[in-house]
Amino acid sequence: MNQTTRPADPRTVRPLFDEADIGSGEKTPAQKETEEMIRQIPPLPAADKPATPQS
Repeated sequence: MNQTTRPADPRTVRPLFDEADIGSGEKTPAQKETEEMIRQIPPLPAADKPATPQS
């Protein structure tokens, strides 16, 4: 089987500082970003107010 791309040179690529330790329970940067996006979603209207009917 032929390799289609050359492997990256470890001396020139950025180390994986952002990676969470597997099994540590630490959240990855992507998980933190997703949670922040979810927090920005506005809450639903209160249940005691009837919704205006759409005609």
